[in-house]
Amino acid sequence: MEKFKTQLKTWIEIGRPFSWTASIVPVCLGGAIAFRDEQFSLTIFLLALLASILLQAGTNVINEVFDVRSGVDTYDSPRASRTIVEKRLDSAVAYRGGVIIFLAAALIGIYLTYERGYAILLIGIVAILIGYTYTAPPIQFKYRALGVPVVFWTMGPLMVLSAYYVLAQSLTWEAFLASIPVGFLVASILHANDVRDIEDDARAGFRTLALATGRNAGAILHLMMMGASFAMVIVLAALVILPLWALITLIALPPTFQATLGMIRGGVGPEADPVKYLPRIDEATAKVHLLFGLLLSISYVVSGFSS
Repeated sequence: MEKFKTQLKTWIEIGRPFSWTASIVPVCLGGAIAFRDEQFSLTIFLLALLASILLQAGTNVINEVFDVRSGVDTYDSPRASRTIVEKRLDSAVAYRGGVIIFLAAALIGIYLTYERGYAILLIGIVAILIGYTYTAPPIQFKYRALGVPVVFWTMGPLMVLSAYYVLAQSLTWEAFLASIPVGFLVASILHANDVRDIEDDARAGFRTLALATGRNAGAILHLMMMGASFAMVIVLAALVILPLWALITLIALPPTFQATLGMIRGGVGPEADPVKYLPRIDEATAKVHLLFGLLLSISYVVSGFSS
């Protein structure tokens, strides 16, 4: 039993549950907008949510496998997961586990395709391909300075619109616009990770957006993307494109200030100390993304009840 608990903890660690917000938030937002539009099915929503979490977990596992194989992850790297570099999990075993997780997501996708049409199948195939090739050769989006834009579009507009479509069988401009602030924040999670890992990525010969800009400019870009999320909600709510209830996302400002302070101390200026302040900066950003996204989703649910 003790061995099982240890193995379970290892798999949970490599799956990086803190990052699952990247998938949970856009699906919840798409579902909330569909709820407001009276196009909601709890069963379909929960299946879509589970599939998205499995896709995220599978992507995390596969990414770590190829990060280690390519030399990006080493024993001395400041990482959220250290399962493979510490040899608690064999790389080949982790790879097979990641593929199995993808297959589990695919099974749910097949059922949703049966219920909602072949567009869902196409979306699922694209999602798996992007997740797998994010760090896996030959594409390796992350290490061609394409990680941030790919994550922005995939886990922002694409996932929100996909969640809305699987429920409503249609698309709206409002769902697209509402997805953009979420896209900025989820891209900020990745970018925070890349700002932290600049030295490791440079040593391995890979190129990320943070590496292209440098740590100082990269840290400033992180702050700008997080700020843009709040600014866009305020503007869209003022224009009555989003419900006024969307302004409750401002509740997420305190943890945002904490995350940005950590990024400033760890990435901006000659006195920056990345070793001290950046090891968990991606987790801090993920917490902001979760709170902001859930509050925005709640605003649509409340709007649905009050309309």
